[in-house]
Amino acid sequence: MNTPLRVSKGYQNQVKYAVILPAFFFVFIFIYQPFSFKEWYDIGGKSWTFHLLMMTLIVAGVVALTRLIFSFLYKYVPFKWWHYVLWCAGEVLSMSFFLALYTSLFYLKRGGMPYFNALSYCFEVSFMTLVYPYLISILMRVIQNKSSDLADSGKEPEEGLVKFYDEHKRLKLTIDPSAILFVSADGNYIKINYLEKDQVRSYQLRNSMKSFEADAKKHGLIRCHRSFYVNPRHVKVLSRGKEGMIYTEFIREGIEKIPVSKQYYDQLADML
Repeated sequence: MNTPLRVSKGYQNQVKYAVILPAFFFVFIFIYQPFSFKEWYDIGGKSWTFHLLMMTLIVAGVVALTRLIFSFLYKYVPFKWWHYVLWCAGEVLSMSFFLALYTSLFYLKRGGMPYFNALSYCFEVSFMTLVYPYLISILMRVIQNKSSDLADSGKEPEEGLVKFYDEHKRLKLTIDPSAILFVSADGNYIKINYLEKDQVRSYQLRNSMKSFEADAKKHGLIRCHRSFYVNPRHVKVLSRGKEGMIYTEFIREGIEKIPVSKQYYDQLADML
């Protein structure tokens, strides 16, 4: 359970949970009517199917919000399996709070119902209904991760490629060193500028320049400034600006000039 969790990246890939879970909730209760659901929600002058539909929309809204938060946090927090299990339990508890609020409000016309009585019932309904899709989704993720691990173990190492990891040691970008133009620091982030299909691209990830130092030396990238590593194979010449600062001029036009500190000038000049 301490193995890092790998999930589909991006919120658009998490939206499926906001569709599958509410759909299962509605269909399961509509068909089986468990926990005396029909008797509980024959209230407020509305049919129990009306209340079921409204509760399904509440479930959808809660899951959509929690998955949005999850997709954001996943970029910065190294989730473990037990974290994800707790997150799923938290989703069920969160939707139970709102379902209980909905239930207690409709019971006002019948003299009211204590909120915590409604919460106990709604948690039972939510947990016992949604435990099935949650378990299936977790098991599928376990199987997919195991399959990925087996596939990765059978691959030959990508020798010669530069691998960029974020601050949590998660692989974010793999690229041929010859395609890298320069790497720059921007606060707590590093920005990789590279060529892809003859187009200049950039990729930003959260990490420090210090973490990239060993790979830079290994793949022939030269530090030219406290905030920059440059690929000398793409540099045409070093030029001095009016203010006396030295800059790199790239072979490819349209790329911003990179400052060169005096302490790094000789090393870079020797590489050209």
